[in-house]
Amino acid sequence: MSEVVVVGGGIIGSLIAYRLCQAGLEVTLLEAGKAGQATQASAGMLAPYAEGLGGELLEWAREGLECYPGLARELEAACGVRVPVVLSGVWSLERPLLQGWHTLRDLEPRPGGYLDPLRLLAAVQKAFVSLGGTVRAEEAQRLEPGWVHTLTQRIAARQIVIASGAWSGRFGLGVRPLKGEALLLAAPAPPGPVFAGAGYALPRGRRVYLGATRREGWQPGVEAEGLRWLHRYRDAHFPHLHGAPVLQSRWGYRPAGPLTVRRLEPGILAATGHGRNGILLAPATARRVTAMVLESWKARR
Repeated sequence: MSEVVVVGGGIIGSLIAYRLCQAGLEVTLLEAGKAGQATQASAGMLAPYAEGLGGELLEWAREGLECYPGLARELEAACGVRVPVVLSGVWSLERPLLQGWHTLRDLEPRPGGYLDPLRLLAAVQKAFVSLGGTVRAEEAQRLEPGWVHTLTQRIAARQIVIASGAWSGRFGLGVRPLKGEALLLAAPAPPGPVFAGAGYALPRGRRVYLGATRREGWQPGVEAEGLRWLHRYRDAHFPHLHGAPVLQSRWGYRPAGPLTVRRLEPGILAATGHGRNGILLAPATARRVTAMVLESWKARR
C-alpha cells in the first residue's frame, strides 16, 4: 500500500507527488499517457498580471512566479536537469505589432516570464523517482476511499489525490475539456511573452510559440478550423510573422471549470480546474495539497 496515490502525471500531479515524497511519504504517481495532456502543449507562461487574475487566484499566481527560480535550482541539484526560468517581463499590446519585436523596447513590460514546460515536467518526475517515488503507467477508472481501480487491478492507498486535468470529470468533478491549439514558428523569438487580442506569442528556444485556440470538446488533434484561426490571429496581431514556416503544431485539453483544490471526502482530495494557468499555479497548488495530506497523515499517528 502507498501512503498516497496521485492520479495524473501532468505538472500539477507530478509536482504534488514530488513534494509529498520530499516530506517522507511513500507516493505512487499514475501516468496514463493520454494524448492531449495539457502540460504537453502548455506555453509555459508565467504571467499573473497579463492573464487578468484577481483575488486569491492572483496570490497563488504570484507565489508561482516567486517560487520558480528557486524550484529550478532545486530540481537541477536533485536530478541534473536544467530548467531555465526567464523573467524578462511580459508585454500586453492594445494594437497590432506592425514593425517586429524591436518595437517592444518602447513599451514597459509587466513582471513575469516563461519556462519550458516539458523540461520542467521531466525534471520534476526525475527528481520524484530519485527520492524513491514510483511512476506507474496506469489509468484510474474508478476511485473509492482506500482504493484506485484501473483496467487491470486495484491499487491500495491511504490517500488519493485527483490531478488528472480535463479527465477529472470522470470522478464527478465539474471539469470539462477546452482544447488549445498552437504553432511553433521558425522565426526570431520575442524577448518574452507578448499578449495581443485573444492569444499570445512567446519564445520557445529561439523560435516563436503562437497560440492558442479555445475549443470545447474531446475532438483530438489540431483541426483545420483551429489552423485557420491561428493564421488569422498571426496576421492580424503579428503581421511580421506572416510566411514564417510552421515547424510543429501542438494541442492539449485544458481542464476548464471551477478551480478545485480541496478534500472531497475522507481519503480523497482534488487538485484540478486550473484552466490555462496550470504551470503558473502548480507551486501554490502543490504546497496546499501537501499540507492537507500531511495533516491527515499526522492525525493518524
